[in-house]
Amino acid sequence: MRLYLVDSSIFIFKAWYARVPEQVNIRQQSNQAFIGFSDFVYRLLTEQAPSKLVFAFDESLKQSQRKSLYPQYKANRSPAPVELKRQFGWCQQWVDLLGIATVSSDRWEADDLIGTLATLHRSSELPIVILTADKDLAQLIHPGDLWWTFFTDRKLDYKAVEKKYGVRPGQIADQLALVGDKVDNIPGIPHIGVKTAANLLRKFGTLENLRRNLTEVGGMKFRYAGRVQQSLIEHESILDISSRLTRINCEVEAMRDIDTGRKAPDKIQLEAMMDDQAMDPLRRQKWQSYLDS
Repeated sequence: MRLYLVDSSIFIFKAWYARVPEQVNIRQQSNQAFIGFSDFVYRLLTEQAPSKLVFAFDESLKQSQRKSLYPQYKANRSPAPVELKRQFGWCQQWVDLLGIATVSSDRWEADDLIGTLATLHRSSELPIVILTADKDLAQLIHPGDLWWTFFTDRKLDYKAVEKKYGVRPGQIADQLALVGDKVDNIPGIPHIGVKTAANLLRKFGTLENLRRNLTEVGGMKFRYAGRVQQSLIEHESILDISSRLTRINCEVEAMRDIDTGRKAPDKIQLEAMMDDQAMDPLRRQKWQSYLDS
């Protein structure tokens, strides 16, 4: 048995940007993100039959913990269009009606909710599977766990994460802090890329130990070590912020009350939602077969 933790936004965005004919519900509202997401949910449930499963959803985080720390965090992103925002709600409603736990927060990101649930429930008898395409979540992987990009079927265990990124999963947050992240608008240290950050962390272990020993960096055997040392010394204060932005919070108190088991689906409301979303006959038949099984 495993606990499956789903980074829902990845799959909603994938469906939203898919090159498929436009789909609409009975009110002529675009719903291709919802339909595509429901297809993913169907595949997951029928192919894996998980008995323990939680879907984590991102909310609008205008007052999130990270924005309060660094107002420019994700400020480079355009707001999601209204047509997509409403579909996030439909996706969460669909999962709820299936009797599967959903979690979201107006202060913490889905990553933090997943991290907390993994920490609370992981055991040798219950390893974790994180369904995502986000490197940030690889920092949560422990021996026995899997980081899984579902549609490409790429599964990384603890050793595979280390091989891919050059650092242990527990060092990924520090690696991201050194490099920065343009997607999330997280500042990094100039002249430090992924490989250089990996070199530094392999030698010093942690960001804290690196900062205590900055003057040793110039003597390391990689190209431009002296320039990297100078950059670290000049821009060290950046790490005060970036290290707090990249580290996933695994202590979100509200997650303690989440039941990861599955409940009976609400077939009547699911049927009504299929009607409302003008789900095509083939999809309806598949879902009805699943619900009746």
